[in-house]
Amino acid sequence: MVPGIVLLILGAVFAFAIRSDGTWIDTRALGAILMLGGLAFVARSLVGRREVIVEEEQTDDGAGPEVTERRVVIEKRAD
Repeated sequence: MVPGIVLLILGAVFAFAIRSDGTWIDTRALGAILMLGGLAFVARSLVGRREVIVEEEQTDDGAGPEVTERRVVIEKRAD
């Protein structure tokens, strides 16, 4: 998440604080691109990831085999 915040700050500096009359680069457009990239990075890091583990157990109680299933959901966060 930290790189996304850094991109947001750099983008804001380029978009709002730096005034340049350069002909080869538009600092406002560069700032907007950096801020959008930072927002995407932060949004991606806030989305949780899920992993589902399925465990099967086969038991035989005399009446025939029986399969029981247990699902474990693990929430993971990308930091």
